[in-house]
Amino acid sequence: MSSDQSRMENKICSRIKALKFSVIREMSQRAAQMSDCISLGIGEPDFDTPQEVIQKAMQDVQNGFTHYAPAQGDPELLQTLSGKFSAETGMDIPVSNIVVTPGGMGALSAALQAVLEPGDEVLIPEPYFPAYKAHVIMAGGQVVPVPTTFDTGFTLRAEDLKRAVSPRTKVLILNSPNNPSGNVLDGQTLDELAEIIRDRELIVLSDEVYDRMVFDGRFESIVTRPGMAEQTLVIKSCSKTFAMTGWRVGFAFGPGWLMPQVIKVVNYATTCVNTPGQRAALAALTMDQEPFTAMSRSFQGRVELLWNRLQSMPGIRCHRPAGSFYLFPDISSLNTDSTAFALSLLEKEGVLVIPGSAFGQSGEGCVRIAGTVGEERLEEAMHRLQRYVANMA
Repeated sequence: MSSDQSRMENKICSRIKALKFSVIREMSQRAAQMSDCISLGIGEPDFDTPQEVIQKAMQDVQNGFTHYAPAQGDPELLQTLSGKFSAETGMDIPVSNIVVTPGGMGALSAALQAVLEPGDEVLIPEPYFPAYKAHVIMAGGQVVPVPTTFDTGFTLRAEDLKRAVSPRTKVLILNSPNNPSGNVLDGQTLDELAEIIRDRELIVLSDEVYDRMVFDGRFESIVTRPGMAEQTLVIKSCSKTFAMTGWRVGFAFGPGWLMPQVIKVVNYATTCVNTPGQRAALAALTMDQEPFTAMSRSFQGRVELLWNRLQSMPGIRCHRPAGSFYLFPDISSLNTDSTAFALSLLEKEGVLVIPGSAFGQSGEGCVRIAGTVGEERLEEAMHRLQRYVANMA
């Protein structure tokens, strides 16, 4: 690099320069260069968007829905979301308290920018989706990881939260069902966490993008706990629920004192979410939901297949996921370095899994497995993993 380039590079924001691309990206790129690699790494449904959604969206495009939408969102979509969120929560969620964003991460980013002052602390329970950390840093906040353990199923307990809160804590990010662990917070846990959150007047960003993929028990949101509606912004997405990752449409709803500020950020940051994508979201929300229910059942079957196969492998422990399409087995008795394990498995057997260390220190010693290929390929991947484990003995 020339001296001129070096001087100019010094003008880049130090927060951005300090960010690293996730190991997930690096390993996925490596796997893409391999022949007959089975990727259990990417968190994307292998199902295509249903034809009904595509056809309705394209019909709307032909009918002129190619212009800017209001910054808050397509009016018809917002009205539909208001009815949906009100029915799901048993609360009145008016249109004014909802915003459409470019995916769930667009909502998270806008919310963090709306509430954080430089140096404010954001609690993120481990293991966590790596993008959370980046978004907090880009918004000027300080990330405070909250450790959890395999033995508790990576559940955030009230005592864990109490230990982590400080006078500078402003935000808690919750993710249930969880990526990468598949953990789903139950009602009692939510009640215990809500008591602390209310007492400390924390803002909760509740990432619920896997809420339609709950296999054990039922999904409950912290926003429904007494008093929590005024302290919680809920994030939803079309990506996983409707197999619409490429359309980039997400939603958020929250209290009246916060949402105008979030909408303001969305307005200046993106102008609006693409209009065809919003019309596709409207189509997905209003069509017969059976194709999406069937997709969720398929993921449940795949998760069960993977979990059963992992039980027979010596040196591997794994909780049965309560939701999402991920498993997070502990491989620490085979190799305490999850990155070394994942790289070796990829090189020797052509199976991509993600090192647990990518999701925070509490994830070290585990790997994330995504059930996002068909059952035949999953069986082959488990055969290869079993062979790999046997050869380590």
